[in-house]
Amino acid sequence: MEFHIVLNQVIILFIILIIGFVAGKFKIMDSNGTKKLSEVLLFVTSPMLVLNSFFIKFSQERIFNVLWIVGLGTAMFIVAIVLSKLIYGRFNEKIAPVLRFTAIFSNCGYMGLPLMKALYGDNGVFYGSFYIVLFHMFLWSYGFMMFGGKGTKAQVAKKVLTNPSIIAVYFGLIIFILSIPIPDPVRGAVKAVGDMTMPISMLIIGGVMSTAKLSSVFKDWRVYMASAVRLVLMPLIAIFATKALGIQTLPAAVIGTALAMPAAANTTIFSEMFEKDAVFASKCVTVSTLLSIITAPLIISLISIV
Repeated sequence: MEFHIVLNQVIILFIILIIGFVAGKFKIMDSNGTKKLSEVLLFVTSPMLVLNSFFIKFSQERIFNVLWIVGLGTAMFIVAIVLSKLIYGRFNEKIAPVLRFTAIFSNCGYMGLPLMKALYGDNGVFYGSFYIVLFHMFLWSYGFMMFGGKGTKAQVAKKVLTNPSIIAVYFGLIIFILSIPIPDPVRGAVKAVGDMTMPISMLIIGGVMSTAKLSSVFKDWRVYMASAVRLVLMPLIAIFATKALGIQTLPAAVIGTALAMPAAANTTIFSEMFEKDAVFASKCVTVSTLLSIITAPLIISLISIV
């Protein structure tokens, strides 16, 4: 994929982020506003985006590619877990979980899926949805416990299996495998709501960033280290892995794009929840999001070249 095409899509995301930032600065969208928009994103638009991606023709090739996504995606999460422990193992207990979390979990849902939609169409979202399933499985199991969260296997399973986007995958799989015809009005409505995901997600990120003092955000060298691992190291490992394994172009691009995204917004949420350094977590999310405007087009263009 040509560099300027990817760059244009990322610039669009960035402009919407700036709009959210300005809205936050002028108190048009305060913390309550971003919270409510996050709920709309989680419970309404993201599930519709995922569901719409399953309104495609069933084929064995797509099933085969899904297996590649699940297999390599799982392997990449395991690699990230091991590398994060090696790289950040000596940091203090307030910072280490935050840094490790940024290395393992990217913003593959709120920012990744809309970008996949823009770059690869419904097929991209279709494959990306299965990566999102893996994301939530690792997030609410390993990620949750890494921060100190506790719960029975049943409680962890419930968090994973009842996520709205995962529920959308259930329904989508039934429609896809059984080739259930969807009436045009329903298809159009689902698509229209799902297409809201990208602008809403960037408005939220911009609104959250508006609450941070940017002068202090860029002075911490550790946020640049975290961004380098998240935005460069992890996607490069995925790119060379997909090349070595001979994975089909689109599944390889989806995995690479998911891993090229900035640190997950859950980094700050979990840090606040488990009394880690939430301010530092916000810095990591902010800086990696801003730097992804430069790195994402480069990484995604490299994927097409390789």
